[in-house]
Amino acid sequence: MKRSVIIVLAFLLGTVFYCTNPFDTRAPEEPDPGEQPSVGSGLQNNPNTVMTKIQLSFEEENPQLYQDCFADPLKIGAVFMFLPEQDEAARLVNWTLDNEKQYFRNLVNSDGFEKAELTYPPLSEIQVTVDTFKTEFTYEITVQFKTETDRYQGRSILGLLRAQSDQLWYIYEWVDLRLGPDRSDSTWSTLKANYR
Repeated sequence: MKRSVIIVLAFLLGTVFYCTNPFDTRAPEEPDPGEQPSVGSGLQNNPNTVMTKIQLSFEEENPQLYQDCFADPLKIGAVFMFLPEQDEAARLVNWTLDNEKQYFRNLVNSDGFEKAELTYPPLSEIQVTVDTFKTEFTYEITVQFKTETDRYQGRSILGLLRAQSDQLWYIYEWVDLRLGPDRSDSTWSTLKANYR
């Protein structure tokens, strides 16, 4: 009997001294390296972050990030409209959301493509309601290939809508313009037309 009491006491003492407290907070698990978070998933919660996401899509050469910024008519109820810079209008007749998505895929998958960069100053607010936003900004896009570097610059006016379904902002309207008569004639419209 004494022997079994000693064994039980030894077991209980060992448990108390060598086991962790079951009420302690556990250490977080290391993330699974095969499980990648969605890039840019935290963006589009306000109008300014939509342009941040477009800029990120250029840096990461990510067509999915780019196309996620645009209004899906089935989700938003608004059809995407692009009004190109007037000198490129003939090359961009009947531009659709599918064309918008395709030009970006064509660009980042083109022969000799190395990287692209979009820069723009902070956005200025033109008009805001609870669910709509318009902004005007200047931009410069640099596209680097193995043998050359192309530059595009201009001014754009974007119309954005907030979707009721997910409360995220999407581009539904885009007007592209030249900076002026003495500035580059290669605008974002030219870039889209070149990779249509």
